[in-house]
Amino acid sequence: MTDKTWIQLFTVELRLRRVPGAAIGDAIASVRELLSDSGQSAEEAFGPAREYAASLDLPVMNARQQALLTTFVPVLGLFAFLVFTLASTAWFAENPVLLSAPQALLLAVPVVLAAMFSFRFYPRAVFRQRWLPVALLLSAALASAGAALLAPSTADEAWLVFSPLALLIGTTATLIVLSIIGTIVTIRSQDGDEIVEPLQAQPGTGPRRGRQVFLIFVNWLFPIFAIVVFAMTWGFSLLQST
Repeated sequence: MTDKTWIQLFTVELRLRRVPGAAIGDAIASVRELLSDSGQSAEEAFGPAREYAASLDLPVMNARQQALLTTFVPVLGLFAFLVFTLASTAWFAENPVLLSAPQALLLAVPVVLAAMFSFRFYPRAVFRQRWLPVALLLSAALASAGAALLAPSTADEAWLVFSPLALLIGTTATLIVLSIIGTIVTIRSQDGDEIVEPLQAQPGTGPRRGRQVFLIFVNWLFPIFAIVVFAMTWGFSLLQST
């Protein structure tokens, strides 16, 4: 294993342990300095990256705060987006939103899979097992497809009946509020928990501002996708009416 690969694995292990970016940068700088002085490879000097990361006594971020920002907000955004998609289809079809119990269970699968990232063991398993992310994506896709197939055709078959307009307004407001919260957090963050090694030249304002703009864009992905879905659904409804 090359030193570069070892350091990458070491960085991932520290991230999975909720170590802040500044502390990770210091740890990496210490590793590089020792390797430069000793002439050893990283694996010879420190052993497996996972075990060395576990042996360090480094500060960690507040678990509740990190779970709120990295899990709760995205999961709530995903749930609101899924409901928005159902409401858009029903709105242009001039039908209420019909939901069966099996359909609700299947729609909950992607949300539950995403919510599991709040547990420490789950992201570690996902990033360490290369096949697991693919399996999770396939599970979410199959669950979504199954939910579409199990959609009730009449109100009598439905478990719950909703007004599409109320759902559109509610989910749109939720997506916008969540994006605003994410944008505020991104702007207030000085470096976005960026990993910066103290022995290296500090990045200029240009790259940092570009990274911040990218993070703000990510915060607004769900509203952007919602607009695209709404426009596509509208276009399909116009084609069907002609």
